[in-house]
Formats: sequence, C-alpha cells, structure tokens
Amino acid sequence: MKSVGILSQAWRREKINELKEIAEKAGKMGYNEIWSGVDPNYIEGIKEISAVAEKYNMYFFIDINPDIMRGFGASPTNLKVFKDLKIGGIRLDYGFSIEDTIKMANNDLGLKIELNASIFPLDKLDYVVKNVKDIENLKASHDFYPIKYTGLSLESAIAKSKEFKERGIPVAVFVAPPREIEGRNTIETLRGKSIGKAASILFNSRYIDRVILGHPFPTDEELKELIEAKEYTTIRVLVYPGLTEEEKKVFTVFSDVRVKEYTIGLSKMMENNIKPRNIVRRFRGAVTVMNCRKNVVEVWIFKKEVEADSRFNVIGEVYYDDMDLLDYIGENMNVKLVPIYMKQS
Repeated sequence: MKSVGILSQAWRREKINELKEIAEKAGKMGYNEIWSGVDPNYIEGIKEISAVAEKYNMYFFIDINPDIMRGFGASPTNLKVFKDLKIGGIRLDYGFSIEDTIKMANNDLGLKIELNASIFPLDKLDYVVKNVKDIENLKASHDFYPIKYTGLSLESAIAKSKEFKERGIPVAVFVAPPREIEGRNTIETLRGKSIGKAASILFNSRYIDRVILGHPFPTDEELKELIEAKEYTTIRVLVYPGLTEEEKKVFTVFSDVRVKEYTIGLSKMMENNIKPRNIVRRFRGAVTVMNCRKNVVEVWIFKKEVEADSRFNVIGEVYYDDMDLLDYIGENMNVKLVPIYMKQS
C-alpha cells in the first residue's frame, strides 16, 4: 500500500509552531507519515508533533542512534519512553548491532523498528526476519543525501529496496523539491526533478511503497503534488490542433495500464465514437487513440518509431519534460493524462 509522508524537525524550538502547522496541513490532505530527528533535551517539540500525528492517524517515527537512545534513558530492551511520547516507530540510523535490532523489533509496545535500507547488511536480513516474532514490526527507510552528487543511483536504491520488499518490509525514500538542489534526496538522479515526477518514478518501481517529502517547509502546491503522485502518475500531453470532443475522453485516469515493448497501453471501458483522422507515422512520445473500438477507449503511447496505421489517430505527443516517464511506467499503475493545448497564432 502506497504511503506519503513529510519530514519534520521536532528538535527546532524556534520553528516548532510552523512545523506543527505544516503537519496539520499534511494530515488534513491525507498524508500517512511524519519522520523527524529529535533532541532528548527538547521533549516538548516531540509532543507537539506526535499530537498532530495522533490526531490524523499518521505514523510518526523518529531517527535515533545509540547516543540519542542513551539521551532518552532508553535501551534496546527498554523503549517505553518512546511509547509514552506517542511515537509510532524508531529508525535505527547507525551504530546498533544485529542482536540489538532484533531485541528492539521484538518489543511488546507496538513500536515499529525502521531499518536503514541504505546501509543495512543484506546478508543479515534473513537472519533478522527469522528472529523477529512479527514481520509487521519491521519497516525500512533509506538515508537522505543533501549534498549534491552524494546520493544513491536509482538502480541501487531499487535493488536494495527489493530485498526488503520481497520479505514483506515496506521501504521509504526521500525526495526534495527542485528548488532545493541540495535538499534531502535519497536518489541522485531524482535531484532537481519535480516532486510528482520523482515520486511517480519511485512508486512505479513497485519496490518502494513510501515516499517522504524531504523538505521541512514545503509549499501547499508541493504537498498536493506528492498526494497526487500517490494516486496516479501524471503524463502531460501536448495536444495537436483538431482534437475532437470524442478524443477528449482520453484525458482521464486509467487503471488498466499495460507496458509493451513498443508502447504503453491505457484502456478504459466507455463509449467510443472516435473517427479516423491524422493517420501518420508514430514516434517516441506519440500519443494515439484507436478509432476502431466501440465500447473501450484505448490510448497507445509509443516508445519507438513505427509506421502509420489506419487504426491509430495521432492526437498529440508527451510533453518534453515528461518524456522520461515512459521508461518507468509500471504495469497496472494508475496513469492520468493531462492536456496542454498549443497556443494558436
């Protein structure tokens, strides 16, 4: 199940009211998670954020290492202080042994334990899974890398995430808005991309279930963008002149999405009275609709160039900034087509 979250900074006394307001906005919009660093010397900040998380039934998890744990007076066998603060999970950043990880995951407080998906030794993963009483107690989340050129590759992040996902452990990744070039991004190749596109690429991988907005002070539009990416992948279409009313039906959300060698097929059961027109060659990014279907609208987006076919109307092309999405769309992932109309001179 896909989940979206925000990053908070419950340790920032001077910004706690602003952070709480953002958490409120996220909760009202349907966000599922809040991640935060914490300071054992500023308990009130944790309480402020955890109260918002509880109000909106959001999973609130915090980042700790052995020093922070000691600061709370906690230990791998005594995590009660976190439960008392209404924290839902603790992320083990670094410094904990495998045995300590197992002890914490077997807590009887209902606390989730987040493994560090970026650095956790994968050869130890089956051992941990075998010795944890309930796999539901385990989650995983990657590190974020704010410094440019220090992030993971997309291929590496997906490969690491796959190891956790295939064992029933949901994985989180951080993305930051393009205005934050040195923001909290897990994956280097997603740095500078829009939040919606970055999140869509991650969700379409099928091995990353959770995306966290890696900026503590997002705009309302950025919050909305991530929520929408949870529901569907948006592909903008530069529409050619002459689009008919019947062809406008393609600008909707498709749930039946199929990935082929040459194409991405989108179909939806509805009346189709589309007549043949603009029968021309198809190229990478060409958006076409079939004119020979009665009760289904079939859109085929081409990934390679092919000859013209009398059954396919070419109605537009994928907007240049969305073209790379063609390489990441996953089977049966929701896709929404959005029109961009060219200005008439």
